[in-house]
Amino acid sequence: ILSEVESYMKLNVADFEKDDESNGHIAFIMASSNLRALCYGIAPVDTMETRRIAGRIVPAMITTTGFVSALSCIELVKLLQETPL
Repeated sequence: ILSEVESYMKLNVADFEKDDESNGHIAFIMASSNLRALCYGIAPVDTMETRRIAGRIVPAMITTTGFVSALSCIELVKLLQETPL
């Protein structure tokens, strides 16, 4: 049974390419975000706006991750120096 479970647990890497229409990534993101927008009374957006927003998500995630990592390192230094947190 364990080998059967392990076969389902394997992850496959999927590259996100916002400019390639053949993979359906932007179509899925646009459809799901527009459904959510309609549920909350927000105006749906078109494909180009979805691509613009999707293109800004990765840089924002990288910036946030770097910022949080730096704050964690500062707290670790304070802990090692036994200064008040």
